[in-house]
Formats: sequence, C-alpha cells, structure tokens
Amino acid sequence: MKDGIGFLKKQSGAEVLLLITTAIWGSTFVVIKVLLTGQCETSPFVLLTIRFAVAAFLALIVFRPKRFPSRIELVGGLIIGIAAFGGYAFQTIGLVYTTPAKSGFITSLFVLFIPFISIIWERKRIPTGIFIALIPAIFGLWAISGVANSIREINLGDKITLLSALSYAFQIVGIQIYTSKSDWKWLTIIQFATIAIGSAVGMMFESPRMFSTQISSLLGLLYLSVIASVGALGMQMYAQRFTTSARASLIYIAEPIFAASFAWLIIGQGMRGMEFVGAAAIIVSLTMAQIHMYATKK
Repeated sequence: MKDGIGFLKKQSGAEVLLLITTAIWGSTFVVIKVLLTGQCETSPFVLLTIRFAVAAFLALIVFRPKRFPSRIELVGGLIIGIAAFGGYAFQTIGLVYTTPAKSGFITSLFVLFIPFISIIWERKRIPTGIFIALIPAIFGLWAISGVANSIREINLGDKITLLSALSYAFQIVGIQIYTSKSDWKWLTIIQFATIAIGSAVGMMFESPRMFSTQISSLLGLLYLSVIASVGALGMQMYAQRFTTSARASLIYIAEPIFAASFAWLIIGQGMRGMEFVGAAAIIVSLTMAQIHMYATKK
C-alpha cells in the first residue's frame, strides 16, 4: 500500500512539473509572435537556429553530465530531436498557407495521435478511460481555437500542419520511451542540438533571412532559450518518465488556455464566448483523467 501511495505522489509531483512546463509553452506564443511580426522582426528559421543553439550550449553547462553519452542516448536524442524539429518546421511552413486559428487546432491533434503511436511503439494498452477523457478535450480544442467558421476547406497548409501534429506526437512518445532507460540530461542536450542543426539547414533555404539586435528582441530570444527551452523542455524530459505518454498528452492540452491567458495579459487579446466554453471542456477532460487514474490505482 505504501508503494502505491509513493507512486501516486511521485506521479502527481511530476505532473505538476509538466503543468508548469505547459504554462511556459503557452507564454511563448506571445513572445514568438512579437519576434516574428513585431518591430523587431526575425525570420522563423533564424529564430529557431539561435534559440536551440543557445539552449544546447546552456544545457551542456547547466546539466553537466559526468560522462560521454551512450549509444542509446545518442540514438534517442536524435530521434526525439528530429521529431521535435519536424513539429516546429512543418508548423512554420504550414502557416504560410493556412490561418493561425486552423494551424492551432490541427497542431493540437497530436493528442489524438499519441495513444495510437503509444500502442504501436510502446506496446502498451491504453485504458478506455483515457480515450473517453479525450472526447471533451477534442471539443475544447475545436472551440478554443476559433476555427469553426473556417474549417470548410482543407488546403495545402492544413495538410502540412497535420504533419506537425504527427511529429509532436512522436516526440512525446519518444521521450516516454528513452527517458525510462537512459540519461534525460543527454537526451535533452542532443535534442536541442538536433533541432538547431535542422533549423540551420532550413535557414539556408530561407529568404529573406532577418535578425534583429534590438534589446527587446535579444531578451525575447534569451527567454525562449533559457526559460522555454532549457527550463521547460528540461523539466519535460525529467518529469515525463514518471507518468505515461497518454496522461502527459492530456496535461499538454492545457497549453491553449495558458496561451490565451498570456495573450490577454500581455497584448490585450481577450477570450470570447466559445473560447471560454473550450477552456471549460479542457478542464473537464483533465479532471476526468485524474479521477480515472486514482480509481484504477486503488
């Protein structure tokens, strides 16, 4: 009985860290929006290259792994990094052809892909309660994205963005698999380096390449590199090993709520009626998952 209680405490603590991670991710939407389209304009792949190159360097200093990475850590970090880079790259390219609202909704479909990828890759049975909990989450993501009036057409950008959702799903399941059998510190560092290298290659084909040296732009990049990458992604790599990929995906669903909250606080973009309904549906989904977890652990 004590072991069961200890497990629940460890899992609950890890999921609190994942919720903090999700909140930080939500704050990055405003920062990236300002960096890409504000007066301090920076092009997407330049932004990604600098962000993750700095993050990889800082992570190496902060985490200070005491040995060289093993083969499984090199392979795992590379796989997770490629999946993460795909998420960023496909999402960015897709936004050239589709609207931000549709992009946000389609990207969030990673939540649906995760249980199925987990079944194939992890060979785990996903509890029926998790699938049931996803139902209000799907509606919530649809409502909070504001996509209802523009989902009539599925264009090239929508299809490319769907690849972004699939990439993020592979990233999350990959983290679940490799953090359970290797050093999360090396996985994080190698993931950052892989994203930086992939972004640098993408930057070679980007035109025009823009980078602002204004103080506000540099501070934004510092926040993305230190807090949102080394801090938030580091916490994700550390904490997700204490829960399941399916449950982690339900926590990540809260990201649009945090994004909307920061947008309202920082740039004055408030939520409308359907967006509040969507936020409520997401909270219902998270609550259902929590009830299911405690019921099955008794």
